[in-house]
Amino acid sequence: MDSAHKDFTLAPRATGPVSWLETLGLSGLALGLGYWLSPQDPLLVNETFPWLVLAPLLLGMRYGFLRGLISAVLLVLALFIYRSSGLEAYQEVPASFIVGMLIAGMLVGEYRDIWVRRLERLDMANDYRQLRLDEFTRAHYILRISHDRLEKRVAGNDQSLRSKLLDLRSKLRGLHQGDHVLAALSEPILNLLSQYGSFRVAGLYPVSPGAKVGVAPLSALGACKPMQVDDLLVRLCLERGELVSVRETLLERDEHREHTQFQACIPLIDTEGRALAVVGVEQMPFFSFNERTLSLLTILAGHIADLLSSEHHVLRLDDSDAQHFSQHVKRCLIDARSHTLDAVLFAFEISPSAHANELQRLIEDSQRGLDLQLKVTSARGASVLVLLPLTSPDGAQGYLQRLHGLVSERFGLEQSLELLGVRTRSYDIGASSDSAALRHFLFNECALNDQQVAI
Repeated sequence: MDSAHKDFTLAPRATGPVSWLETLGLSGLALGLGYWLSPQDPLLVNETFPWLVLAPLLLGMRYGFLRGLISAVLLVLALFIYRSSGLEAYQEVPASFIVGMLIAGMLVGEYRDIWVRRLERLDMANDYRQLRLDEFTRAHYILRISHDRLEKRVAGNDQSLRSKLLDLRSKLRGLHQGDHVLAALSEPILNLLSQYGSFRVAGLYPVSPGAKVGVAPLSALGACKPMQVDDLLVRLCLERGELVSVRETLLERDEHREHTQFQACIPLIDTEGRALAVVGVEQMPFFSFNERTLSLLTILAGHIADLLSSEHHVLRLDDSDAQHFSQHVKRCLIDARSHTLDAVLFAFEISPSAHANELQRLIEDSQRGLDLQLKVTSARGASVLVLLPLTSPDGAQGYLQRLHGLVSERFGLEQSLELLGVRTRSYDIGASSDSAALRHFLFNECALNDQQVAI
C-alpha cells in the first residue's frame, strides 16, 4: 500500500473548499506584496519581470487548469480596478500583461492536468500488476507449503492443503445464490485454519462495511468468549490489514490479557483489500506460535477470502482454470469501464489436422508475462482463448505478428495460421466494455457455453 509508484505528488494537495481558499489567499497575498513593494505599480507591470505571474503559475501547477485560470482572472480584475480608481500607471491597458497572465495560468494548469491523468492511468496499471503478483505469490506459497506438509503427514492421511481448498471451493459452489456465504462456511473455514494453526480456543468474527467487527462469533472452537468492544489487537489487525499477534515475552508472563483477549488476529482480506472476517485466536500451543505457522495462516486466510469474494456464476464452472480465466475477463471489463484500460481477447479455433496438437502448443508457448490462456472444446473443435490485459489494439496486432513469425519459423515461410486451419477471432474489451456484447462474442461467434466460461 505504501509503494513508491503511488507517491507521484510534489506536495500534499488540499481538496474542496481548502483549495479555493488557497487560490484566493495566494492571489490576495500576491496583490498585497505588490502594493507594499510598489504602490505606484502594484502589479509590477512596468518592472523588468512581472513577478505576480508566479501566483497563477504555482496554483496551476498545484491544482490544475481551473484554479490557475481563476488566479490569473483575479489579477487581471485587480488591474482594471486600479485603472478605474485613477492609478496613472494603468491608464493605458497593458494588453500583453493581460494575455500573458491568462495564458500562463491556463497553460501550466492544462499540462498539470494531463500529467496527473497519465500518472493515474499508470497507477491503475501498476495496481493490476501488483494484484497479479499477489495472486501468484499466494498460489506459489500454498503449493510449496502443501508439498512440505505432505512430507510430514502421517500414513493414511492423504489429504493435502490443495485438496482441502478444493473441498472448500466445492462447498462454496453448492450454496444457493441467496445464502450468506460467510455464515454458511464459517465452521469449515475455522476448522481448516485450526488444523494448520493447532488452535485450542478461537472464533470467526464477521466484518461489516466500515470495518465494524461483530461481537458474537459466527463459529467457535472451544470455550470462545464474546469479543470485547474496541479490542486493541483486532483494531490493529484491521488498520494494518495483516496478521497481528502479541509478543512472545508477554505470552510467557501472561501479561497480554491487560490489552486484549486474543493471542493472534488473522484477517480474511481478499486481493482487492476488502476485509471479510477476523479469526481471533485466544489459545494456541506455544510451539505453533512461530513465524512459519503465522505466515502460512496469513496466506491461507487470503486465499480463503479470494474464494469467498468470487462471483457465484463463476464458481459454478467445473474447471478451476475456467473460473480463474473468467474472473480476470470480468476484471478487465470493469477496468475498461471504470478506468479506460485496454484489453484484447483472442479466440483461436484449431481445425482437426495433423498439425493441430503442434499448433496448440505453439499458441501456448507464445504466452507473455500477464497473458492468460484457456483451452476449451466447442462444437467446431479445439479452441484456445487468450486474454491480453493492459494491451491496446496495436499491441494485440504485434502479438499476432509475433505468433505468425513463430508459425513461419516452425512450418515454413509460406505457411500461416489460416493456411494451417486456425481461425482467429478477436474482441477489443477496451473499446467495447459491454458484458452483453462479450457474451455474444463468446457464445455465438466462438460457439462456447456458460459451462466453459462465465461472464
